[in-house]
Amino acid sequence: MRLRRLVLGALLAVLGAMASASPRYDYLLHCGGCHLENGSGAPPEVPDLRADLDTIVAIPEGRAYLAQVPGASQAPFTDAQLAAVLNWILATFNPELGEFQRYTAEEIAGYRGRTLMNPLKYREEIWDAAAAARGTAGY
Repeated sequence: MRLRRLVLGALLAVLGAMASASPRYDYLLHCGGCHLENGSGAPPEVPDLRADLDTIVAIPEGRAYLAQVPGASQAPFTDAQLAAVLNWILATFNPELGEFQRYTAEEIAGYRGRTLMNPLKYREEIWDAAAAARGTAGY
């Protein structure tokens, strides 16, 4: 019986390690609670990740913002994991992006050191700036 528990525990640990290597798994575990499995969120409080991210990542402030929001910057991810999750979000929920400049661990490390004092206000400013750059309505 004890051997069975040890083998089962080891198997679960291996499966957990394999799953945590997946950006989709990390998204579901750490982001999906608010943004939901399909990225739809609950606008306006929780943004819909399927809308406007193509515009946001097109400007430097928006690109930084995605890595600096508290849910992302304070998630228990390494910089490489957070980069992988953000890249997965962009590719999965914004297929119209096609090829895009992927986040790197080094880029994430530079962004994570800056805390957003008022993320909601900053989000509105970023959305407005991105919309203005694109020539569309704001947040």
